[in-house]
Amino acid sequence: MKLKHMIAAGSVVVLSILVASGAATAQDGHYRLAHANGNGTIKVGSEQLKVTSVVIKLLDDQKAEITLVSDITFFLSATWSHNGESQQDFDLQVTGGASPGGIEGTGKLTLGKDAGSDLKLILKGKSRTTKKPIEIYFVGK
Repeated sequence: MKLKHMIAAGSVVVLSILVASGAATAQDGHYRLAHANGNGTIKVGSEQLKVTSVVIKLLDDQKAEITLVSDITFFLSATWSHNGESQQDFDLQVTGGASPGGIEGTGKLTLGKDAGSDLKLILKGKSRTTKKPIEIYFVGK
């Protein structure tokens, strides 16, 4: 159990470094970066894991890179579009993941006025290989 906590803590440290190093680049208009620690879950079929941190990069070409930190780290690819007139609400179309099979699904993302505050992520879809349903729910602190 201690190993899982050490891995999760190490992942958060690495992600924090990536966020800090990417913050200067994010200001030049190439992408929008958000990071939040918080509480969430990822369900794959009947299995459920706790999500402790999320990093989201929204690129100018309307692609998104999503990193979910749990006992293991999940990398997702998506496309995004604005949801309504708000600059904080986005619709997501998940187009894959780090593995060849990946997942497909849809979701909603809400960002706070500054990176990390009030981040909320909801995704629903299925695995392309196993066809198991996948649900992700996360709220940043």
